Amino acid sequence: MFEWVIILFLGSGLVYGLQSKRLQRRSISSPMMMVLAGAIIALPLGIWHETPMSPLSGRLHFATGFAEITLAIILFLDAAVLDYRKEAPARRLANRLLLVGLPLTIGVTWAFIIGLDPTVGVLPALILALIVSPTDAALGRPVLENKQVPAPVRQGINIESGLNDGLVLPVFTTAVLLEAELVGEGANNWVAQAILEISIGAGIGIVAGFIIGFLVNHAVTRRTILDRFERLLGIFAALLIFFLSEELGGNGFVAAFAGGLALNISSNKVRDAIESFGEAEAELLTMLTFFAFGLLVVPAVYAFWTTEMLIFSIASLVVLRPACVWISMIGSPYSLAEKLYIGWFGPRGIASIIYLLIMATMIDPKGHEAIYAAVVMIVCISVVAHGLSAAPLSQSLVAHLAQKPKTHKSR
Repeated sequence: MFEWVIILFLGSGLVYGLQSKRLQRRSISSPMMMVLAGAIIALPLGIWHETPMSPLSGRLHFATGFAEITLAIILFLDAAVLDYRKEAPARRLANRLLLVGLPLTIGVTWAFIIGLDPTVGVLPALILALIVSPTDAALGRPVLENKQVPAPVRQGINIESGLNDGLVLPVFTTAVLLEAELVGEGANNWVAQAILEISIGAGIGIVAGFIIGFLVNHAVTRRTILDRFERLLGIFAALLIFFLSEELGGNGFVAAFAGGLALNISSNKVRDAIESFGEAEAELLTMLTFFAFGLLVVPAVYAFWTTEMLIFSIASLVVLRPACVWISMIGSPYSLAEKLYIGWFGPRGIASIIYLLIMATMIDPKGHEAIYAAVVMIVCISVVAHGLSAAPLSQSLVAHLAQKPKTHKSR
């Protein structure tokens, strides 16, 4: 069956690729199509007819590792093309989103879950809030690639999606361990542990990124590197930094993003090669991740979907995050339209999938089906809603801002 899965994935990717320009003009994204393709292909393979949750068994470690690699590469490449030192307005915006908006979103989401269904439990509700609060860099790429959207808005969303999953991960891991009753008194030290992991990850990322950038610049100057290897540098560097940080006790996602920021390639030719090839590789990995999500994860949990989960998913996407983002940006120079735009484009995708798979490797899914089902539902809705709305809402924002004086440079 594995061979047929690969064949069908490659065929689905080829079909989408051949019609990609036409499909994207209709706001049909590759994640949207790959989730649908995976779910449809699961039918003849009999996966939909298996016992609920059984498609997850025996396949978690591979899926988790693959999704982590995908996210690490995306974070590194997004950061590598971002000149963080020149984007002071984006940096200030990201600080608001990460330091105020993210904790507020988690807290409000937690309270909403408990109020919607008190039987969920305080700790499971927190776990669910932590899983669905980080935004997804992969699903946000259509926004980031639209150069007409003001740079501070685009890059602020980029920085937020690059760092928020790494910031949440230590807290999430601790909450899952507490739920699994694997952590004793040491659970009280989760704040210190989180700070340590983030600090180690950031430190390793910055140092490794700087060294790799220096070596690449040296190789380019001495002309010791072949053109075809220039395109592979981003992938090699991203995975090296990610795994090095994980091995040394740091947060690999923070390390990957920090490493991309510190890369500082001086050659425009090499930087363009890394970006163009890396975008293609990241697209392939993203498509495969969402294909596996539709093939394995959706059939495993759909039987547990409820009306309450639908209410929660819509509220989380449409009300809770936008409201928290608006609060975090009180006093900022951004217009209401920009605040609403930033609040809406907090898609849930690969980061939430990774957290879900990590949880499945740490705690028995039985008894926690509601968490899995709610996360899968919100990701499915987000893939469709954010995919369809990326182009039209971006165009609407650009048209709206064109009628007003440009003040972004002073922000």
